[in-house]
Amino acid sequence: MPRPIQHRAAALMGWLALLVAANLPAADPAEDEVIEMAPFNVTAYHGKIPIIDGFTGRDYRGDNELVFNFAQSFNQLLIGYHKQLVLDEIKHLQYRIKLGREFEREMGQLSGSFGFSRFALDNSTWLRRERAIITRLIREPFFKIKALVAWDLDRLEKIAPLKPETRYAADIRYDPGTGRWERRITDRWDVIFFRDARKRRNSFATEKVQGLNLDTQRGFHFIERGLPVDVTSDAFQDVKLTYPIFYSEHAAGEKELRYLQETFVANLTYIYDPFSWMARRDTRFRGGYIRDCMEHVGAQRIYVDDRAWFDEVLARFLSDVVTIKLQGVGEIYSLQLVQQRLHESPRALGLGLDLLNWNRGEKREAVERAESEPRISTGSPAGFRFVMIDAYQRFGEPMIAAIRGRLLAQKELRQRIGGRAMLTAVIEELSGMPYEEFARRAKRVQEAALARHRE
Repeated sequence: MPRPIQHRAAALMGWLALLVAANLPAADPAEDEVIEMAPFNVTAYHGKIPIIDGFTGRDYRGDNELVFNFAQSFNQLLIGYHKQLVLDEIKHLQYRIKLGREFEREMGQLSGSFGFSRFALDNSTWLRRERAIITRLIREPFFKIKALVAWDLDRLEKIAPLKPETRYAADIRYDPGTGRWERRITDRWDVIFFRDARKRRNSFATEKVQGLNLDTQRGFHFIERGLPVDVTSDAFQDVKLTYPIFYSEHAAGEKELRYLQETFVANLTYIYDPFSWMARRDTRFRGGYIRDCMEHVGAQRIYVDDRAWFDEVLARFLSDVVTIKLQGVGEIYSLQLVQQRLHESPRALGLGLDLLNWNRGEKREAVERAESEPRISTGSPAGFRFVMIDAYQRFGEPMIAAIRGRLLAQKELRQRIGGRAMLTAVIEELSGMPYEEFARRAKRVQEAALARHRE
């Protein structure tokens, strides 16, 4: 049996604290946001960033102030983002560890009241990938920006919709629909390591290919296969790319500079997210640890006939009760819609899917379904879940007590009953109306609640 999350979480919290303490200077707690970046090894972002003229493919020889001012701020923007990426992730992991500890405690108390055995989260592989990524981030960056590619927008406008005949032109295009030129980045993340490093045997390799429209922030990502839990911090290969910018002799003021800087940082949040190897931050560690809850309920002696259906519904219900107590019911609705959108567009990067097939030979394909309205089918365990949520929001603890009482009574009698029939009877008793009528009302209310939490 895995160690309880209290012990493992304490060890992980200690590791995170040591990681920060070993790499950050001492600071007043009130000044966390002004921690210096110097202890991080970001020498890759020191010195002048090379500037290439997109039209010639050679060093930029122009004198546009916007180009030079942006180049001067480029490294500081990268360093600032790199620092924030590390600190934000550490805070995120600390929060999830704390929440996991609270969830295990609350779930243990709730399931224990049903006469179930002790509940413990299986976190034997928890955070191992994140730890490898954070260790790499502190030692050195993933991204190595080779150069800025400066494009004279006035010259591009004169030849639109044609493109210049240089190799850097693959990352720009003229969109006749908007009448504007657009930029993109495409890159490839490679991961490779040997489990027996001395003999270079038993290797693991995978890749992630991604791209982003730098002006619309719509893009794609394809992950060949996910990371194993034993991935090492040195398994991640450098990601090398160039970053295109547009400039004009007629617009080179503070407003234009701020636009380039702000969009650069905004784009980094999508293209430079090493934690997306597992899942986006808005899904990682969320969901009430449902797999652990289902395994826990499935291991109990419960006197119902329809165990497959009932176990899923009861595990979801207990998990949802704890989630509502710790985070509020909005967490359930929000995550449901995030997961729905990921299912509809699993390859999307950023604000939407754009496969960026701008050049001959580029034929990326991916499923992209239109965003659908929230719909609940009360006949399935997934739909019945929301009927249970609706009932719990109305009746609270008496509902839990009613279910618990009936299950304990059947256990005492050692007689099996229909699990679904028992739950519908509890709802009818508490609501004072036929189950079908209650379910219709619950469906309408819960679909409206889901729609309000669309992200």
